[in-house]
Amino acid sequence: MASRLVPPLGPYDSFEVLSAFRKSVKLDRPEEAIYWLTVLLEFGGTPAPKTAAKQLWIMAAEDVDDAALVLRAFAVYSMAGAVPETDHLYFLTAAMCKARKWWEWPDGQLVDHWWSKALGDLKREPREIPSYALDRHTRRGWARHHSGLGFDDRFSGSDVGRMKTLWLYLRHGRLDPADQVDEAAFRVFWQQRRDLEGKTGTREADEPSEYPPPACLDDPGEVTS
Repeated sequence: MASRLVPPLGPYDSFEVLSAFRKSVKLDRPEEAIYWLTVLLEFGGTPAPKTAAKQLWIMAAEDVDDAALVLRAFAVYSMAGAVPETDHLYFLTAAMCKARKWWEWPDGQLVDHWWSKALGDLKREPREIPSYALDRHTRRGWARHHSGLGFDDRFSGSDVGRMKTLWLYLRHGRLDPADQVDEAAFRVFWQQRRDLEGKTGTREADEPSEYPPPACLDDPGEVTS
């Protein structure tokens, strides 16, 4: 298959410039990164600001451990080309060079370790769905409910689930799947919240009597929790 033809950037190959730009940011070499950004903007024509912003956003998502900077990169990418100024691209490039990268801190390294382990676990021995996932948003949760065991909604996003999450945290000072809810004690707590909301009884919510039709994972509407 023939490769896609891309015009050169002045005296340079386009893909080599993009690669040099990305590696300069990764290696914390701001002067070099600014040079390669300038090459791209000088020779890349009208699409160049959007191309540069896209590369910065990809690098922010892949490498940078700074939530504010990741959002800034996305904002720059979203608005790239809307105005002729390119100052924001230069300042973002310099900031990303200096930003902490995921491999530079223990938690980032640990996430990478867990990522690899998850891929291996999925191949070797897929995990069971935990019981606390079987709430009123799942078929097996409703089967559990109809069998008399009730929903395991300790951490769900329903009204009663939110309150059980809060009750468990207030009781133990943390959240742990091993901790169970004392239903009698919780009902007192739950009734207090219902009274505060001007609702009567301890009915958990205006819930359907059976599992609702499942939504497609691509459904743009509300994601169940």
